[in-house]
Amino acid sequence: MTIRLGGPLVGALVGLAAAALGAVFLTGGFDPVTLAVAAGSVVVAAVVAVVSGRSMTPPQAPVEAPPAFPSGPGAPSGPIPVQQLGEPARAAQAIADRTVLVETCIWMRDRATSPALAQHLDGTFARVGVSLVDATGQRFDPAVHEAGATVAASSPAEDGIIARTETPGYSDRGRLLRHPIVTVYRGQVRA
Repeated sequence: MTIRLGGPLVGALVGLAAAALGAVFLTGGFDPVTLAVAAGSVVVAAVVAVVSGRSMTPPQAPVEAPPAFPSGPGAPSGPIPVQQLGEPARAAQAIADRTVLVETCIWMRDRATSPALAQHLDGTFARVGVSLVDATGQRFDPAVHEAGATVAASSPAEDGIIARTETPGYSDRGRLLRHPIVTVYRGQVRA
């Protein structure tokens, strides 16, 4: 069995892993926490590469296009040219690769102990349209928020308002990827 690694997804993950390993050397010495974060990103890159079955081999030389098929009445029927079949499949694969990459980066952001790595991931999210969802101060909506806890409200106006966001959510170009986990004010404290 041959495991083939590569593609834009794996290239991005390997680059991220290399950046994390570079952070180990930039800290000025051996730091077990930074090394653990760097090793974790290398493991994530390897697992995603194996699971996605990408190839690290250079792309094959393009195959010559088959001759155009005659069309019209009386033209022989035949197979659909490969070029016509490839575009939707490549687009679907690119979307799937992007989804896996964004989910993996969110996973890494949740576990990042290095402020520099967290800041780099946040900047990258902003450039590709992924935004952090902090719901503090909003009215609780179970379709958009996940209640993690409740606290007593100090006034009736606070009832149902989100006191704080425990775990931020993420949205990708307006599509909610992960609901924020929040603490909600409930009821009123009686004096």
